Amino acid sequence: MLTRKPNIEWLLFSAAILLLTALPATAQDTPGKFELTPFAAYRGGGTFKEKDGAAEFDLQESNAWGLILNGRVEANTEWEVLYAHQSTSVDTVGTSPGVQEFDLDLDYLHIGGTYLFDGERVRPFLAATIGASRFSPRPSEFSSKTFVSGSIGGGWKISIAKHLALRVEARGYASLVDDNNRLFCESSESGGTCLLILEGSLFTQWEARAGLTFRF
Repeated sequence: MLTRKPNIEWLLFSAAILLLTALPATAQDTPGKFELTPFAAYRGGGTFKEKDGAAEFDLQESNAWGLILNGRVEANTEWEVLYAHQSTSVDTVGTSPGVQEFDLDLDYLHIGGTYLFDGERVRPFLAATIGASRFSPRPSEFSSKTFVSGSIGGGWKISIAKHLALRVEARGYASLVDDNNRLFCESSESGGTCLLILEGSLFTQWEARAGLTFRF
């Protein structure tokens, strides 16, 4: 199965990130109580296992994007709200007549916290969140599905200016998939069909991301 490679926009964004890290910070303090971080990412992983069968269906690796809102609790702790989105596809050859591949939107909406280690310009951190993951197939006549999910990650916050920082991190996601779950179903006058019938498993993904943090 073909995999998607990072596009030229992602490579240019990565080069810009490396350039920004070389700039001197103009202030060492962290003003304001809140941080808003739009980010770009590259996400891989994610496998569905067919119920009572040996087939596995992999999500294509692809670009992703999202938004993180942080609020300071103490000097080293923050609460965090995370939204992350990915548009990808799944190969389903042999599972549904006439459907060999379908597009899939995958969204995570989480809340959690961040712990920051001591530092001046560069502060390492760990983050953990819990919430929901929503799988939305296209075409839209197939139903969407929502699962309980969580994430854990770590990285660095690098001060660029008084109200601006660079956030670089790696993040892992896990969703709890119920046993015998019928995924992406449709119904019509002639009956109903489901693209996938799954066995219970832990659906996992990984993500490398970078974004600019605006402090206020």
